Amino acid sequence: MKKIFRILFVLFISNQVAFGQGTDPVFHFGLKVVPNLGWIKTDDKDTKSDGSKLGFAYGLVTEFRFAENYAFATGLEVAYRNAKTKGSTTFEPTPGTTKDSTYSRSMKLQYIEIPLTLKLKTNEIGYFRYFLQIGVAPGFKIRARADDKGTVATSIGGGPTANLSYELENKDIKDDIHGLNLSMVISGGVEYNISGNTNLALGLVFNNGFLDIKDGGLTQKSNYFGLSIGVLF
Repeated sequence: MKKIFRILFVLFISNQVAFGQGTDPVFHFGLKVVPNLGWIKTDDKDTKSDGSKLGFAYGLVTEFRFAENYAFATGLEVAYRNAKTKGSTTFEPTPGTTKDSTYSRSMKLQYIEIPLTLKLKTNEIGYFRYFLQIGVAPGFKIRARADDKGTVATSIGGGPTANLSYELENKDIKDDIHGLNLSMVISGGVEYNISGNTNLALGLVFNNGFLDIKDGGLTQKSNYFGLSIGVLF
C-alpha cells in the first residue's frame, strides 16, 4: 500500500512540474461516457443483422505519457454492447411434417472491458490538441439478456398450416455467450484545455469485435460506433 501511495505521489509531482514547464502532464486520469450504436456482423446463412441498437459505455481513463506526443492509455469500462438479429429456418422434425421458423432477437450484452491503446497527440494548437488512438480491448462478460419474437408455421403432409407466435422478454442468454471478447479500438478526436491540467476530450470511436460472441459454432461478432465524451485531470 505504501508503494502505491509513493507512485501516486511521484506521478502527481511530475504532473505539476510538467505543467509548470508548459508541457502535457506525464499522467492523466479521468472519466468518460460513450453512447454508441451497436450491430452484429455474421456470415451465418440462417441469421442476419437486423440493424443497429443503442448502447452505452462508461468508465475510468488513465494515460501515461512516455514521450512528448505519445501516451499509453488504458482504463476500466462497463460496456453495453447491444445489437439486433433476425433469421429463418426450415426443418422436418418427423417425416411429412415441415416447420418454418422466423424470429428476431434484440440482444443486451454487458462486459467489463480494459482498453490497451497507444495515443498519439499533436502539439497544442491554441487550446486544442488533436489525437489518434489505436489498440485492443479485452472484455469479460458479466450479463447477457435478449428479447425474442418469432413465428413457427407447421404443415403436416402438405395440409393446412398452423401458426404459433411467441414472445420472450429479458431472457437470460448468458450460457449462450462466450465469457471472453476481444476487439480492436480506433478513435480520433480533440482535447480542449479547460483550466490547468483539466481537459475536455471528445472523439469518435470504432470498436470492432475480433472474436465470435456466441457458443455453438455460429459466427457473430459485436461491433459499435460511438461518441466518446470525457474529462481528464
